[in-house]
Amino acid sequence: MLVALHVLWNGYRILRENARGLMDEAAPAEELEHIRAVISGNATDAIEAHALRTRHAGKATFIDFDLVVSGTVSVSQAHEICDRLETAIKKALTGAVVTIHVEPEHKAKHSGILVL
Repeated sequence: MLVALHVLWNGYRILRENARGLMDEAAPAEELEHIRAVISGNATDAIEAHALRTRHAGKATFIDFDLVVSGTVSVSQAHEICDRLETAIKKALTGAVVTIHVEPEHKAKHSGILVL
């Protein structure tokens, strides 16, 4: 009886842990705060980042957010900001897949990760 209980308990634990990765679970709160800090510390020349979404799928963490920049920022400058952010996030979080959508300043929501 004790062996059966032990097998059931461990089977449940293993199934629960592995199901999280299969169900595209969002990043835990502490990881999300770390991602926010990396974005905030590396998004110089941007106004804000908002609509941050994360999900785990297997060993990968998908990170996606909108980055608001001034209307005077060129496409090349916006691309440099995105490259800098993507590199910093991938360095801070192994297995990160980053998607950044650049928006002009009139799309600012004044919520999320305020950079300026």
